[in-house]
Amino acid sequence: MELRSRRLLLRPLTLDDVSEQYVAWLNDPRVNRYLETRYEGQTLDTVRAFVKAQSAAENSVLFGIFLRENERHIGNIKLGPVMDHQPVADVSLFIGDVDCWGRGYATEALGQVVEYAFRERGLIKLSAGAYAANEASVAAFKKVGFQVECVQRRHYLLEGKPSDVVLMGLCCDDPRSTA
Repeated sequence: MELRSRRLLLRPLTLDDVSEQYVAWLNDPRVNRYLETRYEGQTLDTVRAFVKAQSAAENSVLFGIFLRENERHIGNIKLGPVMDHQPVADVSLFIGDVDCWGRGYATEALGQVVEYAFRERGLIKLSAGAYAANEASVAAFKKVGFQVECVQRRHYLLEGKPSDVVLMGLCCDDPRSTA
């Protein structure tokens, strides 16, 4: 299964995609600032174990985000878990390659996964959450139509200080961008 947009190719990650560069992203404080993986150092073995578990999961898809022009892996986007008895799922993503930040790749990848979730998987709602300080992530979700449903005040610690978390949702019949 592959999803294609103007500039991106999204496909399920495989063990062959786990590289030193991928591991380095997860250990880079600029990249992992808003990722829960920041609490533990990552290795090739831990990342391989994660990708293997995600590949085996029936209720999630972990897509790698690749540039179409050269198939360079620049990040990941995950759909799931899809709830067992409800057609809803979470969406999360990160762009690990800092050279690709600010270019709209997150929005473009989200657009593809939203279409896949609603058209191919028959889901009726997608949910996402982000630290309020992660303005780029919140903006990317909003650009494809996600709406802020609530803000959990002082919900998590970020760099040792309480941080709000923005919870967003998108229903299958909400207006959305074709980004």
